[in-house]
Amino acid sequence: MSDRPTSSKAVGLLIAVFVLGGVIGGLGTYMAGRLRDSPRRSRVMDQLTQQVPLTADQQMQIRNILAASRQRYRIIYDQSQQQARPQYEALRADTRARIRKLLNSSQQPKFDEFIRRLDAERKAHEQQNR
Repeated sequence: MSDRPTSSKAVGLLIAVFVLGGVIGGLGTYMAGRLRDSPRRSRVMDQLTQQVPLTADQQMQIRNILAASRQRYRIIYDQSQQQARPQYEALRADTRARIRKLLNSSQQPKFDEFIRRLDAERKAHEQQNR
């Protein structure tokens, strides 16, 4: 019976780790999607061409300007991600250490294996989205 509060805390912290991972992953995916080519971007360019109206030469030049700007936005985004990465890693390590303290000696190796698989999946996902 004395293991119940500890087990509840462990489950709660494990859920928190998953939620945090989901939020961080979702935010990263959202931001990356906003920086890629999209149908919305094409629609805006089409509307601009019709409403201003633009010549073919102007369209090409504006597309080049927008592409260069997207590239610069991507650099800024990547830099902010690089700056935030150590904070994410520190939070992840702290969360895992706190969970690990709650586990008994037979649970710890299983938790370590779980974390190893989770990290491998995250790394594969990051590589896939680059």
